[in-house]
Amino acid sequence: MQGRPDDSMAMALIGTAAAVALLYVFRSILWPFAFAVVMAILIEAFIRVVVRLFPWVNQQVAMVLCSVALLGLLLLAGLFMLPSLTALGGEAPLLQQRLDRLLVAGSDRFGMEHPVTVGGLIGGMDLRLVASWGLTSLRGLTSGFVLTALFLVFLLAMRNTIARRIRLAAEPHGDGPIEVLQRSIRGVESYLWIQTITGVMNGVASALVMAAVGLDHWLFWAVALFLLSYIPFLGVAVGSVGPALFALIQFPSPMPGVVIFLGIQAIAFVVGNLIAPKMQASQQNIDPCAGLIAVGVWSIVWGLPGAFLAIPLTLALIYQLAGYKHLKWAAILMSNDGDPLPKSGDGDENPERS
Repeated sequence: MQGRPDDSMAMALIGTAAAVALLYVFRSILWPFAFAVVMAILIEAFIRVVVRLFPWVNQQVAMVLCSVALLGLLLLAGLFMLPSLTALGGEAPLLQQRLDRLLVAGSDRFGMEHPVTVGGLIGGMDLRLVASWGLTSLRGLTSGFVLTALFLVFLLAMRNTIARRIRLAAEPHGDGPIEVLQRSIRGVESYLWIQTITGVMNGVASALVMAAVGLDHWLFWAVALFLLSYIPFLGVAVGSVGPALFALIQFPSPMPGVVIFLGIQAIAFVVGNLIAPKMQASQQNIDPCAGLIAVGVWSIVWGLPGAFLAIPLTLALIYQLAGYKHLKWAAILMSNDGDPLPKSGDGDENPERS
């Protein structure tokens, strides 16, 4: 006897809730593994570029060099940013005092009976506690990135074995699962390339603005804005608030902070609306609203790592759903143009499965 539609919907909701709960409970293991998979995809892309440019380079040597270079860059970024984060965290009380003075002056100018303060705006919360919590959270990521490095080593060392196992597991089901997986990998790879290139543009251009104004720790903020570029829609826009606020401590006038904020916002607008769309590949086809929801949901489930991984995971999910007829409707709703399947120029056909 066939089950009722209501029963199927209830089972789907229960299954989704259970999956989210498991993702949250095992987050300390799952997000490092997801990060390792994303980095492995990025390294594979670098390897193809290196081999294409230098055909005489051995593929295994290219893999080792790309892996060491990427891990080294991440390590250097961490070693560089942690001391700057600690120094900026120590300046949080000065920032709160400076903001309180500006808010009180604005309240007097508008004739407000009760002056506005930072503590009043954020419910009496002390910025020092916020800074301390942020530093603790970032330091807590260190162990996760160590686990990510271990996962990455095993993934790269056994990549041929893993690929063979996937082919053997999918063989009874035909070519469909392999094509869906390849489509997912290409979509994530396309996203990573675009975000890396546009992130460099955002970071370099923002660094020029901050250095021209004379902001302290401008190199730290430039690296931070580059990393925040991997959180689309919100990363750079929200990240521009940080250097603008700390400019209020360094300069007696609020004008440098305004210049920094507007300058970074203008850069993010040009890169995000004029340059990035021209670089978009057909594989990166996600609705902005779905992207924002994905960033919010994955941030709740996995915290800051979830924000960085939200779009790659959602893109992979879209292409997985698009490979099945009875789930394709969900992929269509999450896609940007209503057609989640690769376009005709992508070079492959993607049969749907029932």
